[in-house]
Amino acid sequence: MTSTIQRPAPTQGVQKLGYQPALDGLRAISVLAVVFYHADFVLIPGGFLGVEVFFVISGFLITTLLTEERMTKGQIDLKQFWIRRARRLLPALYLLLAVVSVAAILVYTDAAGRMGGDVLAALAYVSNWWDIYLNESYFAQAGRPPMLRHLWSLAVEEQFYLLFPPIFALVLLKFGKGKARLGIIILALASTVEMALLFEPYTDPSRVYYGTDTRIAGLLVGAVLALSWAPWRSRIPAARSAARVLDTAGVLGLVVIGWFLIRVNEFDPFIYRGGFLALDIACIVVIAVLVHPAAKLSKFLAWPPLVWIGLRSYAIYLWHWPIFVVTRPELDLPFTGFPVFVIRMVLTFGAAELSYRFVEVPIRNGVLNHWWRDLKGSSGPQRTRLLRRGMTIGTTFLLLLVMITVGLRAASSSSQRDELELAALAAPALNDPGSPVAGAARPSTQAGGGSETAAASAGPSTIPTATTIPGAPTTASTPTTTALGSTPTGVAPPPVTEPVADPAALANVVAVGDSVLLGASPAVSAAIPGVRIDAKVGRQFNDVLGVVGWYEREGLIPSTLVVHAGTNGTFSDEDMDQLFNIAGDRKVVLVNAKVGRPWQELVNQRISAAADRHPNAVLVDWFGLASQHPEWFANDGTHLRPDGAAAFAELIRSNL
Repeated sequence: MTSTIQRPAPTQGVQKLGYQPALDGLRAISVLAVVFYHADFVLIPGGFLGVEVFFVISGFLITTLLTEERMTKGQIDLKQFWIRRARRLLPALYLLLAVVSVAAILVYTDAAGRMGGDVLAALAYVSNWWDIYLNESYFAQAGRPPMLRHLWSLAVEEQFYLLFPPIFALVLLKFGKGKARLGIIILALASTVEMALLFEPYTDPSRVYYGTDTRIAGLLVGAVLALSWAPWRSRIPAARSAARVLDTAGVLGLVVIGWFLIRVNEFDPFIYRGGFLALDIACIVVIAVLVHPAAKLSKFLAWPPLVWIGLRSYAIYLWHWPIFVVTRPELDLPFTGFPVFVIRMVLTFGAAELSYRFVEVPIRNGVLNHWWRDLKGSSGPQRTRLLRRGMTIGTTFLLLLVMITVGLRAASSSSQRDELELAALAAPALNDPGSPVAGAARPSTQAGGGSETAAASAGPSTIPTATTIPGAPTTASTPTTTALGSTPTGVAPPPVTEPVADPAALANVVAVGDSVLLGASPAVSAAIPGVRIDAKVGRQFNDVLGVVGWYEREGLIPSTLVVHAGTNGTFSDEDMDQLFNIAGDRKVVLVNAKVGRPWQELVNQRISAAADRHPNAVLVDWFGLASQHPEWFANDGTHLRPDGAAAFAELIRSNL
């Protein structure tokens, strides 16, 4: 296939779309939603959907540009299209990768272990599939999150830019606009259906969230609009009544988008079962109005501050996430609240402005072409000066590349050694019959060492038998997550502050939970002799139901069941009621969550409501106690240091 796909004759006098500042205003709203979501603004739980708005805008603009090029020139020059995309996207990305890599090597060494793979995936624009391969959750984490996690969306867009134009051009040439539009609609619906089929309610939805196959619908819906709506080409002015209808529709579209941002959360089944498509439709309504010459709404979204942010939205998106990752409240910074937000915004917008002004705009305006043209046309001292400048810049980048490559390889090797040493050190102590042990299978540690993934199975972590040591599994199921905040190997479990009143009664307890319980298991076992703990990294509430159901079927649930879930995501009231149906008349001790994620409030509300509905429920307010003691938490702000684990265990014991 050649890089140019031709059509017999161009169309004369085609009016092009041109620059639309109102679309930059819509971009500004989208990127601010994403930034506020990552800043854990509880009022915008659906801020992650700002990325979907970006997808729809991109699909519309790219398809419009391709269509207009075909109409005006009779052909689509794919080579020039890809060069323009590279000039637009790559320089800022390369700058980000260089800065973040150096920062990880020299300062944030806990993030350097997986950086090499993340950088290579980013350079190849396959970050989303890399994260899927690593089972990297977008919504939950332990430890410092990966500094390049946000590049998944750029990978989806770039894959679209590579694959869509040649396929679109061929289909357009062979079948025409109508059949091309129909084919795109079918693909968008197929992607939506696939997402709905792959999605499992109240489990980690990262697979369907990351996948190009399940997320391309937004780009395709934008493409459908581009093939169906071009009012700027009309020579007939719109009637005043038509303009009012347009503006009304645009306002309603914005209201729908706003509703998604403030009412939908990342675990809401609706969003994965057609919700994304509904949002896409609202987006194309707004875009259709903004690009219509008669609409007044575009004047509001073309407000200069919004346009300023929109022009820098790509840079803001690139820089905000790594800046947030290294400015975690009470972990990287000694305070929390509004001062942290201000610092993050200043750093994000400052870095974005530097990238936009000194990298993106100059390269987009052809600074490299100007240098090459000047070099070819120069001689003598001027040519020497230009050559020296180019060699200096090239040598600097080469040395930086070598330093980054060597540093990341060393960091990766060091990270792997650390993981092996932790596992080797943990195994003897945790397999010692005298040690309190969680009845949990080996959690799957990801390449980044930081993900709370949905890898937990529905069954229990181990299968206890009548001959097991109380509280210990029969298999050598060594937890490998001691770094998450459990008692270090070789250190005695924290002492219980009060003697156990009735050890025989307390031994009648099964505790089921996620990595917080797993990390605190030595302290829990010391506080509650004979407790059987089944805890696993990344466990969702659906997995908890499966585990409890297995214990019930095997007749292994004693008089008291302790459940700690919600670290990795939310669940429904119906799920909670199902837990009580399984437990029957047994006492169910519900430990609420202190996780510092957008779903924390919803999780704790549903736990509290369940305790009110069920007379055999006991609510343990871990959130209320732990919120007063940030010093109890490890560097991720969720898992526990030894004194925090002791407090966690004692709070549970006191409520049995």
